[in-house]
Amino acid sequence: MKMKLLRGKIPPGSVFYIPALGVDKAHGFVLARFIEDVDGNAGALIEVFSKFYTALPLSFEDSALGQRLFRPILCSMRFSEIPRWRVLYEDPSYNRARSNYEDIVFEYYSELWIGGQLRKKNESDFGFSEGANAYEWSTCWRMHHVIFRVNAYLAGVFSPEEAYDENKLPFSMHVSNPEAVKEVVSLAEEIDELFKAFSGSVTKKGC
Repeated sequence: MKMKLLRGKIPPGSVFYIPALGVDKAHGFVLARFIEDVDGNAGALIEVFSKFYTALPLSFEDSALGQRLFRPILCSMRFSEIPRWRVLYEDPSYNRARSNYEDIVFEYYSELWIGGQLRKKNESDFGFSEGANAYEWSTCWRMHHVIFRVNAYLAGVFSPEEAYDENKLPFSMHVSNPEAVKEVVSLAEEIDELFKAFSGSVTKKGC
């Protein structure tokens, strides 16, 4: 099965993998879907799904693209620390409504991005919300940091609709821990080798 590398120019609806740690630290991956590139170089809008895999789904129809692991996020699509991920499937019939696009919200200091539209906040609301029910901040996630977030939600540190808060993470799962970074990079490299076998091709780190 030939798989394209995940680059900036991919069709909306493309499904790709993210390396992940499952129960008892099993090495595997979850699936994610590219929705669109957000205007203003804000980042690539993606949604990540909750089912954990250790083997490739037999077909697109067998892929569990229903329950999200957490709210949609923005990410950089730049792979400087880890091998570039791969696109498993493209879906020409994809429509943003499947991703509840109109309900996706990102918070900026003085604006809210809601379903592709920027809306000015009241001046009294300028700043960023905090706590479990905070809006999703308009952070453009580095790709290896996305793995940290995936692992935290799979481990049950946060519920699917709960805002991500690094302060709630044990140090063993924190991006500031050099050993944790090494583990995430090693995981990404291992899953890259797995997908090389699936796709029958060879790539270099960061390409």
